[in-house]
Amino acid sequence: MQRKIIKITAFLCLGLFIYFVVRADPRELLRILGRLSPMALLLLLLLRVLFWAIRTLSWRIVLGHCHAGRPSFFALFCAQLAGHAVGHFTPSAKLGGDAIRAMMLDNVPRNKALASVVLDKSIELMATVLMMGIGLFIALLRIRMAPVQRLIFLSLTAATAFLIFIFFRQQKKGLFIWILDTLKKWRIRFRFLEDKRGRLIETDGIIADFYARQRRSFLYVFLLYIAMILLWAVEMHLTFIFIGLRGITPLKSFLVTTLGIVSNIVPVIPAGIGIYEMTYFSVFAILRIPQKAGIAVILVRRLLNLLLAAAGLLPMMRGKGRSPAREPAPGMPFATPPETV
Repeated sequence: MQRKIIKITAFLCLGLFIYFVVRADPRELLRILGRLSPMALLLLLLLRVLFWAIRTLSWRIVLGHCHAGRPSFFALFCAQLAGHAVGHFTPSAKLGGDAIRAMMLDNVPRNKALASVVLDKSIELMATVLMMGIGLFIALLRIRMAPVQRLIFLSLTAATAFLIFIFFRQQKKGLFIWILDTLKKWRIRFRFLEDKRGRLIETDGIIADFYARQRRSFLYVFLLYIAMILLWAVEMHLTFIFIGLRGITPLKSFLVTTLGIVSNIVPVIPAGIGIYEMTYFSVFAILRIPQKAGIAVILVRRLLNLLLAAAGLLPMMRGKGRSPAREPAPGMPFATPPETV
């Protein structure tokens, strides 16, 4: 069943991939490519691959504490790209992509795969909000903004930080059961989820146990995600240089990256169309970056995203999915609340 879901999703994404290429105007993409030297494009691609390699390493560390087996780095990397493809092409965005990468794992019990994905995404979001906060703090100190712009950036950062805090707090108490109980209070019931309540309790226990016992690994993964965002800023800076805008300082590239992150957090529209451009155009205006250069940067980065998303369709087309391994349910669910990280 899961293999069918993966294959059907892959074909839907392939159709959307063709649509986005046509919508972006292939001639415009070729023109942007022509502006970049082959070495420049290769370097940007390598940096983007390194970006996903860091994500894969972080996930592998978390998964290693959730599951005794050791899936290969390449298998996890393919699963990451598959998740990116689904997240890039479909309205489910980050949520659908995370579900697919959990489904792509071979010989990993379903509850452990799900727990590892939730933990990995949570730590990434915590690191992302921290870097957003640092970028916003620097921008407020060094850059003149209209009161409305200040309010928007402060509100988005504060709201995101609050939601992630709630999300993190509930994980240590039992995230999935909390969601089920909350839905039940609203008189919303999902029979399938209720039938899986025992497995969801196990998943909550695995997540809580990681926060209670794996503080060093938590910090290590957190720092890896900080490094990933800094690498993202390096890629942004090199893109400015390669398109001929050499007056941009590394600090401006860092601010563009961290302030523009909000466009990647809103999981509503395929590929973030509209939200992505609106966010970055606002940041470019605040930092006084020429609009033409900003458009070129957005197109280059969209092209890199498109190439990696297309690569993520390949393992999905192969129908690589698992017949989920199952482990006997433990005699008692985790009952002791974990310590605070």
